Amino acid sequence: MPSRSAPTRPRSRRDAILSSAPGLAAAETLFDSIGDVLFCVKDRGRCYVAANEAFIHRAGLRHRSELLGRTAHEIFPAILAAGYEQQDDEVFATGVNVHDRLEMITRADGGIGWFVSQKVAVKNASGEVVALAGISRDLHRPAAHGAELGTLAAVLETLHRDCAKPLRIESLAKKSGLSWSQFQRRVRAITGLTPRQVLTKSRIEAAAQMLRSSNDALSAVAFDCGFYDQAAFSRQFRSATGLSPGEYRKAFHTAG
Repeated sequence: MPSRSAPTRPRSRRDAILSSAPGLAAAETLFDSIGDVLFCVKDRGRCYVAANEAFIHRAGLRHRSELLGRTAHEIFPAILAAGYEQQDDEVFATGVNVHDRLEMITRADGGIGWFVSQKVAVKNASGEVVALAGISRDLHRPAAHGAELGTLAAVLETLHRDCAKPLRIESLAKKSGLSWSQFQRRVRAITGLTPRQVLTKSRIEAAAQMLRSSNDALSAVAFDCGFYDQAAFSRQFRSATGLSPGEYRKAFHTAG
């Protein structure tokens, strides 16, 4: 049987990190009131030490106490946890923050979800990296209402439908009748992404579907989904999922 002191260990770890970086406690309280943004903090052992209510519910848990002291592998399916921890390790290893990273998740039913994430290394007063804090905003495809999308409706549809083609974002901007800066602002306002991110998102999603449903060579998947070459495909796929295309295919087949 576990000792009586075991349940207090996650709380002690949490208290130590929140004490060394006091702003984290305030951030957790603030993000508790935001339902469409996921917030979490992990220690260097990859264990969760803080999270907002939205993150806790997305993890399928009821209380924060069920999350504290546990790793992603103990909470999420292996195919998700591997990607999360690979990306976290980059921040811990380099201390470099991540801004506006487009991230894809594959749910147990094969459905795909997308997030835009920010991750920062948390340092104590001595400058030592003691934790990682991250927020992720859930992306939803824009509602198909012509009046709302206006002149961008056809452009966005092209980015989704024809993503495998060698599309030029500048040409699509001209077709929209907007200036480049207006085009960028309108697309981001509607989708939460830059036009280039929308195109990358469509290509990675198409590639993920091929990886799950076929045994085609990775070079063929890259070509069929509009990537310049296999190296570019692997680099962008890993950035979005935390896994290489080969690792993703293996993990999904294993999970299935």
